[in-house]
Amino acid sequence: MKLVIVLGLSLLSLATLGQSMKFVAVRNNPTTQRQEFIQWDTLSLPNVINDSASITGLVSGSSTFNSNTGNYCVSALRNNQSITLSYDVNTRSNTVLANQIDFGISTKVDLSNGKLYTIQGKKNGKRSYITVTNPITNATSLVDSLPGSIFAFIGEGMVFNSNNHHFYFQYVDTANQMKFMDVDLSGTATTMTSSTLGMPTNSGSYFLEFDLNSNVLYFLNLKYNSQTRRSKIFFGNINLNNGAVNFEDSVSNIRALIYSSVTFDQTGQNMCVSVIDSNNQNVMLCYQVLNSYWFTAPLPAGSVYEIEANNYSYAQAKYASTSVKELNAPLLVYPNPAQDFLQVSGAGLGNRYRIFNQNGQLVLSGKISQNEEKIDVSELNSGLFLFMMEGTKTVSKFIIN
Repeated sequence: MKLVIVLGLSLLSLATLGQSMKFVAVRNNPTTQRQEFIQWDTLSLPNVINDSASITGLVSGSSTFNSNTGNYCVSALRNNQSITLSYDVNTRSNTVLANQIDFGISTKVDLSNGKLYTIQGKKNGKRSYITVTNPITNATSLVDSLPGSIFAFIGEGMVFNSNNHHFYFQYVDTANQMKFMDVDLSGTATTMTSSTLGMPTNSGSYFLEFDLNSNVLYFLNLKYNSQTRRSKIFFGNINLNNGAVNFEDSVSNIRALIYSSVTFDQTGQNMCVSVIDSNNQNVMLCYQVLNSYWFTAPLPAGSVYEIEANNYSYAQAKYASTSVKELNAPLLVYPNPAQDFLQVSGAGLGNRYRIFNQNGQLVLSGKISQNEEKIDVSELNSGLFLFMMEGTKTVSKFIIN
């Protein structure tokens, strides 16, 4: 492990480093005492972009930023009603989504296409499961159930690898062991691989973020000292193959870490979290993963919640060829009636489809690999069938002669 640095004394400042990082969040405006959406570049503070949210509260841990579309979503209260708000950082407008997004335990975004994947906890004795939401229609559908051995989840311990469509999360199993799960969503069928998460000498949850540049899963881990009433934050990475933990660096003398504020700046490759430092100041503490050093960045005035890195420009540059806009194309399933082949267009590359017979039985499934997908249905019996795309409730009926 590297040299431990005392926060508030030896850390580099953002002004010294000249690094630009963009964030979006909800703030209680110190002047008007009203909730608002804000976005800022750390080099332009104290100036911030602020837009009214007209809300009276928000659900802790519910925010997610869809860097593919530029929409910051949060579960909030307005006129004593629960709503899901979507704030567009580019148009600076916010709308109430027609359908409430259930953020579940945690919701993460596949930056390559904008889909929102959510882990839902056990309900009515049933197993936990993963759902996917289409950001264009807000339609949500089931992806797959999770193993019954899962006892509890860690809300900040979930990330999505948009490079290969893998969902990673930590959990506690029924034997009270901390585990690491790798859910592969890239194929026609979901595959899951579980391994023991190494936790050598430190306690507490792992706050996970994924670096899409280097394909490395990073974490922050907090250890509290009850005698000094201070905490040490550890930084490191997790081996995706076996769950082994590698501690790289640490920083001491932290008064508090603000929950739901851990985020990753993909452009600069900085892992950041809002903390209260040794001087009782609320600052953004960051670790520069390429050059291995800690630094601090200022935060806007007032109480700032649910901080997310604004990675919109990064996602547009990296995943432009698989933009979420493909999801908005009209879905066409033809010919009808069909015989040997079914033609599908407007489904979006990489999306999965399922075909059910009129009794509701799954008879065929696969993944869209080209703009004009040709599906062999020659082995299916004659009759009425239902065609459904993952992430949408739209069902296309067709007949095979």
